[in-house]
Amino acid sequence: MTETILRLLTRLSEAGDDAILPGQLAAPYFGPVFDRLLAKRVLVEQAPLTDWDVCDACECGLPCRSIRKAGDAFRAECPLDRRNDVDLTEDDLRVFHIGAEGLASVIGAAAGFAAGPKRPAENVWRLGDTPLGRAVYLALEPAALSGDGIIASLRQSARGSDITILAPALPAETARRHHDAGFHLIATLEVLTPATNGLGARIDIAALAPVPLAPVLRVRKATAEVQWNGRSVILSRQIFPVFERLLEKAQSRDHVASGPYLEGTTAREAKDLIRELRDALKAAGFTDAESKTLIVTVRNWGYRLGVQASDIVVDG
Repeated sequence: MTETILRLLTRLSEAGDDAILPGQLAAPYFGPVFDRLLAKRVLVEQAPLTDWDVCDACECGLPCRSIRKAGDAFRAECPLDRRNDVDLTEDDLRVFHIGAEGLASVIGAAAGFAAGPKRPAENVWRLGDTPLGRAVYLALEPAALSGDGIIASLRQSARGSDITILAPALPAETARRHHDAGFHLIATLEVLTPATNGLGARIDIAALAPVPLAPVLRVRKATAEVQWNGRSVILSRQIFPVFERLLEKAQSRDHVASGPYLEGTTAREAKDLIRELRDALKAAGFTDAESKTLIVTVRNWGYRLGVQASDIVVDG
């Protein structure tokens, strides 16, 4: 058994409200961890099964076959061919509903978040914030991230913090929309790993942040020099204060600089100031994509540096 019970439940939860764990799949996991999940109502046992699927390609015309008790066991009998009867145990007849709220709570605990998750949108939970201030969300089913208002809801909930979303595989268009919004998407099953703790699984908090494209952004204030990604640029004294405001935000809990905040350095509009900053980067040899990676547009919100505070070095 190489898959943990939490990984199995995460996969099955993609079915949404109808997600269940059949007894046949559950039986190998019975034990202390399974009992904890029952106690936390991650799993809620339903009434035992009274019928079973018909045989593959069966011509009996029945929607299902009844289950008959046979001594200490049970049997699903085929009305046409007794060789296709299925012998069952009592555990095979058990069935468990997967509670999304409880599962989200346990996944959050596996990542080390002490507080219970909050739900800013339907079937999306905010698990908590990383030590570097990144807001971490969980969606158990792809449909939860497909609604028109989901991006705005997550931005409002994050209050300017960078966003990581744990989710199953998403349709290409849905994934693109979230990437364009500046959100970091991670497949939940990629980071949910086996562990010997009480949950049988854990998530390394360090895996919830994107790997930076460059190890260090170095800023020398005395010369207005910005060094990143193997190149450097000396900004004009007129535009460097704008970069300094982005820098201040990157080093604070609220990483996004609003338009008015940037415009406080001059009377010019924020979009023009950002364009000039990016043009200065491109004039120094950065590509257009690199300039937009370093200075990120957060749609309907403002602008931010695409580098974590821990990867920024500021010299006087």
